Amino acid sequence: MAILLDTNAFIWWVSDDIRLGKKSRNLISNPLNKVYISNLSLLECSIKIRLGKLSIDFDDVDKEISEGRLLELRYDTLAARQFINQKKMHHGDSFDFAITAQAVSKKMTLITSDENILGSDIVGLQVVDAQA
Repeated sequence: MAILLDTNAFIWWVSDDIRLGKKSRNLISNPLNKVYISNLSLLECSIKIRLGKLSIDFDDVDKEISEGRLLELRYDTLAARQFINQKKMHHGDSFDFAITAQAVSKKMTLITSDENILGSDIVGLQVVDAQA
């Protein structure tokens, strides 16, 4: 299974936060699954760190990437096309909208706890509640 972590699930994973549910932990840690982090989530985390709203050790993230447990996903033209054509969500968070476009265009399962994403009716979007 190809999994894309939404920013909140990624933060919970790298910080070993108890809010990340057992099902999500099992999916992420299963070596048969390919787990991706969007470069957009890395940007979003950087912004939050700079604003003093978040603390992440990117050395730990680099280690997960270098050891192959976490793969980087770039925002590409497939995601851009999906973004343009995708039905709008009920809120205006551009990061959420772009990450859902990546998940749909790459046929990935998105792990998120964002209620707006979980409750969306975007065609082709497969989600798992990060708290499950």
